[in-house]
Amino acid sequence: MASTIHDVARLAGVHASTVSRVLNGKSAITDRTRERVYAAMKQLDYHPNSMARSLASGLAGMIGLVLDTADESSFHNADFSSSQFAIERVAQAHGYHLVIANGAHLAAGAVQALVLERKVDGLILPPSGANLSLLSRLDRFPCVMLGQPAGQYPDASWVDIDNELGAVMAVRHLLSRGYASVGFLGSQTQETMDFVGRRVRGYYRALPPGARAWVCPTDGTPEDACRAAMACLREEKHPRAFVCNDNFCAFGLLRAAAALGLRIPEDLGVVTFNDYPLAAYTDPPLTAVHIDTTLMGERTAELLFQHIGREARHEQILLPPSLIVRASSGREE
Repeated sequence: MASTIHDVARLAGVHASTVSRVLNGKSAITDRTRERVYAAMKQLDYHPNSMARSLASGLAGMIGLVLDTADESSFHNADFSSSQFAIERVAQAHGYHLVIANGAHLAAGAVQALVLERKVDGLILPPSGANLSLLSRLDRFPCVMLGQPAGQYPDASWVDIDNELGAVMAVRHLLSRGYASVGFLGSQTQETMDFVGRRVRGYYRALPPGARAWVCPTDGTPEDACRAAMACLREEKHPRAFVCNDNFCAFGLLRAAAALGLRIPEDLGVVTFNDYPLAAYTDPPLTAVHIDTTLMGERTAELLFQHIGREARHEQILLPPSLIVRASSGREE
């Protein structure tokens, strides 16, 4: 027989009304109580009836994840899929369904219509300028950004990885391994303050005083990264190591190094952002700045549910990256 809300309450040691308030997000509940309720739900495999709850609460029982994807290439990104999976898992734990809307293919105002027609109770948005404009028009509606927007927006809630810190960690690691000069591969421009711009800023911040900087722009494909790396490495004075913006740039760099007869890590050190599964299987395996996009998705969704049904202050959360050391960055000095 299926578990009931009373079974959950009994196991969690709370009243059934408390379980209901946790699910509806309408009353102040301590984190400890909320965690006990969710643990009991998981143990009992309890799934709340979202339709009945929506009728009783006036909520839609759905949250929206808005994308800005012009083509299918973003769906090849392991970070994107892990974030989406985590968001959906949190939504299900709250008895909610996830609706995905691609803002790049929707008519103007279509995302706003989801809100005005009460089809969703909250939105998770990418941190683009268009979505910041949308955010300003959705006063008091629960919205959280999956990523840090460019500029300062104290009235926006967002969750991101500390990209600047990740670049600092990568550069300092390479310097500690004896590489005298470090370049950055994968930036279109060093002026932007999106996540790439923050990585470039961290790169500059970590360079020793007076050190030469190499920022090699690419379009993000392995082919263009190979071209950019070849051009840089053919210079008489070139970096002895690179921080790559992502694995695709790193793959291009590996090909360029092989074509020029440069050995990794003996002649050239490499650290990449993102630890995709293939990073551990290149030759040599890539040292990586790990971006926990699963945790990022979880925290974003949980922050959204803190806003649904209650007045919650805006929060900006930076999660720390970690460094996974492999053979591409040499041996410890």
